[in-house]
Amino acid sequence: MFGEMPHLREVESWGNSVPSVVKLLLESGLDDVQVLLEMKTPITDVRIDMVLVGSHPSSGTMSVVVIENKQWSWARPVPDSELVYAPVTSPGRPTLHPLTQAWGYRQVLLDFIPLLRTAKVFCFVNMHNAPDAGLEPIQPTVQKLSEAKNMHPWARMYGSDRRSEFKRLLKKVISSREAAQHVQELLEAPVRPAEDLMSLVAESVRHRPMFPLLDEQREAYEYVRARVTASRRGDHKEIVLIVGGPGTGKSVIAVELLGLLSRSGVHAVHATGSRSFTTTLREVVGGHEARTRRTFSYFNSFTHADENDLEVLIADEAHRLREGRRTRRGQTDAELAQGQLRELINAAGVPVFLLDEHQVVRQGEVGSVALIRETAAQMGLGVHQIDLRHQFRCGGCPEYVRWVEQLLGLDPEFPGPQPWQPIDTFELYVARDPATMENFLRAKEGQGGTARIAAGFCWDWSDPRRGTLVDDIVIGDWRRPWNLKAREAVNGVPPSDLWATDSAGFGQIGCIYTAQGFEYDYAGAIFGPDLTWTGQAWKSDPAANKDSAAKGSENFDRLVRNTYRVLATRGMRGAVLYSTDPATIDMLVDLGVPVLE
Repeated sequence: MFGEMPHLREVESWGNSVPSVVKLLLESGLDDVQVLLEMKTPITDVRIDMVLVGSHPSSGTMSVVVIENKQWSWARPVPDSELVYAPVTSPGRPTLHPLTQAWGYRQVLLDFIPLLRTAKVFCFVNMHNAPDAGLEPIQPTVQKLSEAKNMHPWARMYGSDRRSEFKRLLKKVISSREAAQHVQELLEAPVRPAEDLMSLVAESVRHRPMFPLLDEQREAYEYVRARVTASRRGDHKEIVLIVGGPGTGKSVIAVELLGLLSRSGVHAVHATGSRSFTTTLREVVGGHEARTRRTFSYFNSFTHADENDLEVLIADEAHRLREGRRTRRGQTDAELAQGQLRELINAAGVPVFLLDEHQVVRQGEVGSVALIRETAAQMGLGVHQIDLRHQFRCGGCPEYVRWVEQLLGLDPEFPGPQPWQPIDTFELYVARDPATMENFLRAKEGQGGTARIAAGFCWDWSDPRRGTLVDDIVIGDWRRPWNLKAREAVNGVPPSDLWATDSAGFGQIGCIYTAQGFEYDYAGAIFGPDLTWTGQAWKSDPAANKDSAAKGSENFDRLVRNTYRVLATRGMRGAVLYSTDPATIDMLVDLGVPVLE
């Protein structure tokens, strides 16, 4: 169902854990309660172990029980965090508290499925191999989980000694009545589109309760919190490295961290190498509060910072780290590249780097896992790396992101483009002309969605003439301007830094620098003549590219493929691909991508 074979450990966990819950249901007379296995949460590919569906015995309303199964025989808390050590963790590598994990699933179901707002939704952790005495140190009130008060009476954790109590509670919260009807309603229930990232950020940094981070997202969040406490005690500095592809929630983690730390009195700053992203955060989050706006900065702002001047520095989009200035003759390229990175590490007691190596799109961007690890080793510092696996963009469909990477030859496991298999939660089309693409996306805007078209940098980019944008992008009879270059609005056209988020941005064509880091409901991606399909392989042509920051690079082929990967994966709900090259369009059609009429 999910496009790949399950890992042996996952299969073994099903065989060991699922029957332990089914046995309790049968013994309780709840034979007809409906059981959903590996249910995907809305907007993401995170899967819930078990979801029980029926009616509440008292009210008769729909009752839903989230079950998180753990085969652990013991667990102990990590101080000052919502993390635990368990048999599955490597020494010094904690994992997320299982009840925090289950609570996150419950929260995201309530946030994104309106049907459940009138239902009773519970979450239980099934620790069927662990004696209850060993679980006492990680009980919510003992470990002081942030949601401990809210969890009662909706959340519980049961070990091997309390199976009878677990069974009694199940009978109290769910019955078999109308279970078949309710499960069908749940499976067919509409999902509310995800909140716009920038609006979410604004509320988070100011006063909003935390967005429900899931699994390794929450693990990363909790680990940074624990490092802040350790840093205040004077413990040895450690770099936190959070690695994930597009749509894995890196920026959500970054701003949630900033919000919580700031409200807790921690001196934290968010920095990026992207003017568009930082400007948007300042505009939307900071508003007119100068103090709030100053918490959003740039990588090159810390040249003269004193050591550990900040408690936390959150370096978002760290793949965009640039080569530093040459300070002495004979300096190697590696030494040159580490200059800016050392500045960032020195500036904070807890330096946090979030990156995706496949989003390097211009010459001079050098951020990578290897560079950070090498620099840390030279500075005598440890690195704690957390890999984000789950997909939150593209309808929560890692299948689409993986398909794009295979299409562009960026997936080392596949030699090239693979056939497209339709996905229920994500729309993909190929257009034979840009006008058809634009009309489709304009209709989506008219239906209340958001949409943008972005293109490879293959056309000249003119300054406005008498306050009017120039139609630089000409494809047959279709003519459109690039987004505004200026940092101030002109005649109602948003500045370049706000093109992706301002409602007036539709109608101008964005590029990699204004699209990277953002998302909208539907993405249109125009492949220019700098990357075309020859029938057997991709051909990159620097002469067809107008971006001076990329065309002179010896790695141009890799940079241009990364560029189109970014442009094609901005959409939350769908994408339309178009190429100026007819052979490239034919290739997409041959792969099974539906043609937009």
